[in-house]
Amino acid sequence: MKLTFKLTAIVILTPLFLIPGVAALAAGYTCAQIYLKSQMSVKREMSVAKSPVLGHFGATVACLASIRAYGAQEMVTEELLRQVDKYSQSSRIFYNLQQWMAIRMHVISALFIGSLTWYLMYVKKDTASNTGFSINMAVTFTSAIFGWIININMLEGQSMSLERIDAYVQIEQEAKPTEQGKPPAYWPASGELRVENLSARYSPEGPEVLHQLSFHIKSGERIGVIGRTGSGKSSLALSLLRCIYTTGEVIYDGIPTSSMNLDTLRSSITIIPQVPELISGTLRQNLDPFGEVDDLMLNGSLRAAGLTALQDHFTEDEDKITLDTTISGGGSNLSVGQRQIIALARALIRRSKLLILDEDYKTDTIIQTSLCHELTGSTVITIAHRLQTIMDSDRILVLDAGNIVEFGVPADLLKKKGGKLRALVEESNEKNTLFNLVRAVY
Repeated sequence: MKLTFKLTAIVILTPLFLIPGVAALAAGYTCAQIYLKSQMSVKREMSVAKSPVLGHFGATVACLASIRAYGAQEMVTEELLRQVDKYSQSSRIFYNLQQWMAIRMHVISALFIGSLTWYLMYVKKDTASNTGFSINMAVTFTSAIFGWIININMLEGQSMSLERIDAYVQIEQEAKPTEQGKPPAYWPASGELRVENLSARYSPEGPEVLHQLSFHIKSGERIGVIGRTGSGKSSLALSLLRCIYTTGEVIYDGIPTSSMNLDTLRSSITIIPQVPELISGTLRQNLDPFGEVDDLMLNGSLRAAGLTALQDHFTEDEDKITLDTTISGGGSNLSVGQRQIIALARALIRRSKLLILDEDYKTDTIIQTSLCHELTGSTVITIAHRLQTIMDSDRILVLDAGNIVEFGVPADLLKKKGGKLRALVEESNEKNTLFNLVRAVY
């Protein structure tokens, strides 16, 4: 509308410039088409290249201690520079495109305004007022063309956000709850777990990380899962919760988990990861978000989980954790051990029949003691990173490259010459302690 008004004002005073005005508009439109098509793809490349830079920088800041401990400063710096170079390439091309468009708009503007001024002053010899008005309209006319291109550029740039939103909408989602997926009200009555030919992978086209696993765990058993790095310990825990793609059957207390709603399955199993997540708020809100339990039970669960034992060495000047203690987002103001004990306290409140524990070095003794006394009727699966944690388990499951290589009572497995568990114990610095621990228990 603005472009039409300004061109009309020029044509009324100088009809001859209808054709140059339309030509200037057409030239600007042609350049804009070339520019917009080019800059959209470049801008998309910039957006894709920018995320790794920010992600790498954030990960570097979060892991500074580990980077320094392993002397990986040079490697991390080189990777950051490589990501920055990749982003700078697309950023430089985008800047050059802007300069390309600006030069052409200035040339179109100079030609149109210069020719109009020359015609009005030397050919038509119009009055000063008409000449000044026409030149002013010509300047704003070409500026309006440039502004129109900028507005279209901004509109298309913002439409990239819609593309990303659409991409998120199209992401495959987990199955919605259904009436058929609800188990009976009494379920789960026990922690019995039967796994039949379980295979798992992290993507539909990805390689299998678990291969045809079959085992049976009785209700109330304490099972230790051990294996070298990459053997599939964490993948097994995720597959039991249906967090990754699985085939085969997992039967929990007589009902196949594949036939039940995900929210029901996951709410009936408690998992304590190595680094539990906590919400921002008080400890009371973290333990009981919906306010269903009184403070007496909450304090009892914390005591049973071992928080009191963990804080026994605190001095009077140190702040002890209470139900009113403020927890930062993610539990960043607590140690990993304290977070894990809080997660165990949540499990004690829920009284889950099946508990999956990813043990931690600093608090595993406290947690294992709490499990022995407080969750006697629950099935506990401990993913061990230290052999000493699971040597008193009822049975031990040994994984290797996604396969079960051994499953049995620790004392029996240690008697096998050439057995995997025995090999792990023989390689350990705590060999004598581990053998003595097994003899004491069995």
